[in-house]
Amino acid sequence: MILRSVVEKISSGEMEEDEFWFVALEFAEVVVERARGMFKTKETCDECDDYIIEYYIVEIMRFFFGFSPILFYAFLRDHMELRDFLNLKGA
Repeated sequence: MILRSVVEKISSGEMEEDEFWFVALEFAEVVVERARGMFKTKETCDECDDYIIEYYIVEIMRFFFGFSPILFYAFLRDHMELRDFLNLKGA
């Protein structure tokens, strides 16, 4: 859960890098959890579901950071913690 003080800093535009990463990782955790819950069903657990889930996660997180696809994957190479949170098989 994001602390009220962090929310206020986001709203004011004054955010430290560590606070930004806290928000980004919290957001990533929610995106991954929701994506796996939305698309993974017992009757359709096949490889295509995994591709849809990963596409959804990548596009949401790419939008969050404001990167083009190629820059986002380069960014992921350098940020191990985010990559671990996203748990992408294809990245």
